[in-house]
Amino acid sequence: MPKQKTADTGLLGLKFGEILIRQKKIKPSELESALIAQKNSNVRIGEFLLQRNLITEDDLLRTLSCQLGIEYSEDLLIGSNAALSNSLSRAFIKKYNVIILSESESRVDVAVNDPLQIEVFENIKALTSKDVRLVLAKKLDILRLADILAGEDSESADKVIEGLTEEGGNIQILGEVIDRDEDVLDLANEAPIIKLVNLMITEALKERASDIHIEPSEEGITVRYRVDGILYNVLSPPKRYQQAIVSRIKIMSHLNIAENRLPQDGRIKIKYGTSDVDIRVSIIPSVVGERVVLRLLPKDESRYDLHKLGMNQLLREDFEDILKIPHGIILVSGPTGSGKTTTLYAAIKEINLPDKNIITIEDPVEYRVKGISQIQVNPKIQLTFASGLRSILRQDPEVIMIGEIRDRETAEIAIQAAMTGHLVFSTLHTNDAASGVVRLIDMGVEPYLIASTVTGFFSQRLVRTLCQGCRKPETIDLNLLSEEGIDTHRFEGQTLYRAQGCSKCQNTGYRGRMGIFEMIRVTDRVRKMIIEKRDAPYIRNECVSCGMKTMVDDGIEKVIQGLTALDEVLRVIRE
Repeated sequence: MPKQKTADTGLLGLKFGEILIRQKKIKPSELESALIAQKNSNVRIGEFLLQRNLITEDDLLRTLSCQLGIEYSEDLLIGSNAALSNSLSRAFIKKYNVIILSESESRVDVAVNDPLQIEVFENIKALTSKDVRLVLAKKLDILRLADILAGEDSESADKVIEGLTEEGGNIQILGEVIDRDEDVLDLANEAPIIKLVNLMITEALKERASDIHIEPSEEGITVRYRVDGILYNVLSPPKRYQQAIVSRIKIMSHLNIAENRLPQDGRIKIKYGTSDVDIRVSIIPSVVGERVVLRLLPKDESRYDLHKLGMNQLLREDFEDILKIPHGIILVSGPTGSGKTTTLYAAIKEINLPDKNIITIEDPVEYRVKGISQIQVNPKIQLTFASGLRSILRQDPEVIMIGEIRDRETAEIAIQAAMTGHLVFSTLHTNDAASGVVRLIDMGVEPYLIASTVTGFFSQRLVRTLCQGCRKPETIDLNLLSEEGIDTHRFEGQTLYRAQGCSKCQNTGYRGRMGIFEMIRVTDRVRKMIIEKRDAPYIRNECVSCGMKTMVDDGIEKVIQGLTALDEVLRVIRE
């Protein structure tokens, strides 16, 4: 069972407000004014105080626990999902915020958020013919358990395909567009093609996929999920359902279902349990039918945290120091899919305060962030990075983010913005930090302008992290490492691990990703090299001699810490 808080029997039967005062959660004067205001509402005093932000949900449940003598589970998600019961419908769970945690021969344990719903508990008692024992829990915890239960009970996409094959040709492909407030986990009883598309999305989200690829061929269709940067084949629907699947996705994303000769781009907004998800849709024609890619973008702002990207402490502190400089350019480089945008958003989140005007121009806007203005590039109407950037400067921003510096014009406007007191973030497509200098010079930017405005060149890759539940020790061939130019002395006496695979990581051996980084902070010595137009290897070697850790060094450090495997680091570095 999850961790539970035993009720304080010394407070049983006391009034709700009196318990709060005794526990010093609110002042008597605050309670008195709240009671006066609450008389005009139909809300109980605990809920009223919660709505006014005078107490937290945790305070509310702890106080109810003391008042009613009901145990309060602080960590409902720990240890509960192994024994969940599906006796209650998902609609019932969501409406009344109750879920059955476990059943025995004579009793059911029910997690509740409101213990005063007497009729609800009488219905559960009648349904199960067992005594009901209540456990107090937070609303979000109950809903998350409901998501887990829905994921375990839902029909798989494979089974839907089997059903389609058995049913034959009469296919319903249309149906309504998903309302953004409608939970895809609830859409289990739709027509087969609609159900199949919904299940493809929900299974991809459950597997932590970033993309769904629907690829036609002469023989059939291949559905692949990209998980932790790697594509895996998951489904093979029959060829005759290709048009139905594509049409359903077009309807969901408000695209023209009659157009199959031109590329189309759209968006879908859905709810997945307790999470909001944006889906970016790209459809292109091919000689064997339309090819679809769905980019899944869960709205999880916790991912934009410098502490969660994988930077070591020294690098993070260095990066945070650069962010404190009120003007200049910070450039993040790396190939497509290396996490550059996530790093930039994490940096912006770090400095996103009410006194700052932050504007971004991106292609496309992948993540919506509260508190900042985001502009989508649109070349069809001449809204490019350069033209948009000129307009942004008239909006009096302190901070500007440019999705990518692609040409001399954009680079020069960014430099002009930095020279006039703005902090500018952007990305470059280069292999390492030192190459960022050379790339800007190749674009035609004067070296002295680069030296006087850029404060840091940052480069990164993403490596998969080992599943901690199944990783295994391995022996490394040190001669092979020497051939790669890696110092083998660092591995002496260290236990290294390799991927194995288990049910928790879908037998891949990896679960999640983290960054490996390097950063060149623009010091007087670096400025001198930029003005002298030194090449990338020279700048890189000089910075290493001054103490810079390369991406390889950072990756090796994470290998020694047991966070990733050596062959994974080498794979990413070689790309």
